[in-house]
This record gives sequence, structure tokens and C-alpha cells, in this order.
Amino acid sequence: MDSLLILTGIFLGSYLRFSGAADFLNRQDLLVFRLMLVVLVVQVCFYYFDLYDSKRFMAKGKMGVLLLGALAVSSVFLAVIYYMMPFLTVGRGIFAISLFFILILTFSWRVIYSNALKTWTSKERILIIGTGELAKKIKSEILDNGYEGFEIVGFIDESRDNVGSKI
Repeated sequence: MDSLLILTGIFLGSYLRFSGAADFLNRQDLLVFRLMLVVLVVQVCFYYFDLYDSKRFMAKGKMGVLLLGALAVSSVFLAVIYYMMPFLTVGRGIFAISLFFILILTFSWRVIYSNALKTWTSKERILIIGTGELAKKIKSEILDNGYEGFEIVGFIDESRDNVGSKI
């Protein structure tokens, strides 16, 4: 999905820059290779900034900062590549304009995806056997690490004394 959003951002940037995407498509030689290079560099930066981890989708502010950082690093890498091999440049200012669209599209997609996961998926209900330290560790692991597909419904204990108490 990110590849399609990155390509869409580039085409929107070229459309704004040249007032028509057809003009951009007609002028470019090695267009597919250039587009693949941009998509590859941006996606590798997304990977190294942990943006494919679903836990990052939950904190929208942190995700936005990570997206900005990944796009900044990918811009630096592409600038170095374009400096060393100028025939690979995408076009006159297209990448600078496209960065804005890539940021908006990828951020929006991640927000929509995380909201869809919360509402459309049915949660697997979990009943934890025991109330000791291991049971508490399992509970905190599920709750703290953003496993949205699970719902803890309770604990089972040998003693009736713990019925109704919070763990």
C-alpha cells in the first residue's frame, strides 16, 4: 500500500509542477527505474524508522514525527544519489512537492488503518489461568504492547478469596 501511496504522491507532485501528469510522463526516460528508486529509498527509511510496526499506528503524534524523520532521511539519501548520478533525478522540483503529498497520504492511510482495525476486527477473548507474577506479566505484555486483537476477560485462580479483586 505504501508503494502506491508514494507513487500517487509523486504523480500529484508532477501534476502540480507541470500542470498535467501527461507532460511529466512523456518527457521522462528511465521513468520506471526512477520511480522504483524513490519508492525503494522511502520504504527502506520507513522500515528503519519502525513505521511498519502496528504499535506505532496507535500514537499518532509519534507516528507523524517518525514519518517526518523517515522522509527527511530519504530526502538526504536521494539527494546524494542524485548528486552522484544526476540522470536519475525525478524532475524539476517534483520530489520536493511530492514529499508533502507522501507525508499526508501515508499518515492518513495509517490513521485510517488503525481506526479500521479497532472497529472492524473482532477481538479474541482471553482468560488467563492464574493470578501470580507470570499472569500479571502476560496481562501487561498484552496491554502495554498494543495487541489490539485481544481482550482480557478475566483471570482464573484456585482461591475463592480473590474473586472480584483487581489484578
